[in-house]
Amino acid sequence: MRKSALLGPLLAGVLPACNAARQSTNHDNLTVAMVRCPPPNWPLPILNYNWTGIVFNIFETVDKAIDLLNEASANGANVVMFPELWFPGFPKGMDGSWSMEFLPSYIENSFVVGDEQWNRLIDGVAAAGVYAEINFAERTDSLLFMAQALVSPVGDILIHRHKLRPSGDERAVFTDGTIGEITAVTTPYGRVGLLECGEHQYPSMTFTMHAQMENWHLGPFPYMVDANNTDALWWEGAFAEMATMGHYANLGNTYTFTAAVGVAFVMTPLSQLDAYMSDTIDFDEHPMLYHSINTSSFDSSITYDANAQVSWGVLQQILQGFPSYIPRDEGDFVAWHSVNITEELSGTYNMSEPGASGPSS
Repeated sequence: MRKSALLGPLLAGVLPACNAARQSTNHDNLTVAMVRCPPPNWPLPILNYNWTGIVFNIFETVDKAIDLLNEASANGANVVMFPELWFPGFPKGMDGSWSMEFLPSYIENSFVVGDEQWNRLIDGVAAAGVYAEINFAERTDSLLFMAQALVSPVGDILIHRHKLRPSGDERAVFTDGTIGEITAVTTPYGRVGLLECGEHQYPSMTFTMHAQMENWHLGPFPYMVDANNTDALWWEGAFAEMATMGHYANLGNTYTFTAAVGVAFVMTPLSQLDAYMSDTIDFDEHPMLYHSINTSSFDSSITYDANAQVSWGVLQQILQGFPSYIPRDEGDFVAWHSVNITEELSGTYNMSEPGASGPSS
């Protein structure tokens, strides 16, 4: 069901990825370009959390994104996906001092859907004629979200969602999404849905997504290094994330494409690693990992399966089997949590202070 070859010479640390197929109206072949280079003004190397001297610039970030969209289109990609919060950059290593010094600028350089920079990016997607999966910080009048959007080759917004429960310290900065935003859509290449990073580990997100019968799935992470990097935290290394995405792919019977700054990879519906690019590969030489799959066997008319492991019947069985001794107490964890943007923009907001964050996740 797949075709795979590396653009350019075969490099150490790179499993065969696809030789960019010519872009055409042949919907039996899907080529995805997974962005793995960092946005402008993002601390390097990957595990460097020092933001001293960093200035966010959403204009430069959109410029670079448009260049990548055009490059991917010229190389035959049908889809371009970006890492989590690539616009304007994932705030790695954020703590109380970071939130006071850098958060106001970060918010000012986040997208407002429909503003000048957002529209410039959407116009760039349409000009390149590709699908784009955009992962961005989204600002509204009073809130900041971790957002995802799937944009069609003519610039239509097919999916626009917010991370249901930002992970860990993220929830002290970003507001929760809503579960109704978790949706799959039908394209000429099959059904596709979006989740981001830690959402792939939690049933409220994965069960809802799997039930909608994706054929392929776009699952970005913020950044990632190879599994043998001993300096990485557990969630920064490829070992844990490949296990997560392999399980997701198998339970959902879907291909998964993962883009992160550094590592990018693809898993088959049988949890097999189909393509991989190491974080040690030069960003300028290989800003994206390309991979193609054959979509001719996908049946987009199947949008649910009453007899599957993820189905209404299974959900009822889970509810019936929930231990009777556990109180039916919703607790505080799933309650919608918000952080007011006015406080965050003040320059005095310390996300590390007691009460600044929401329930731990």
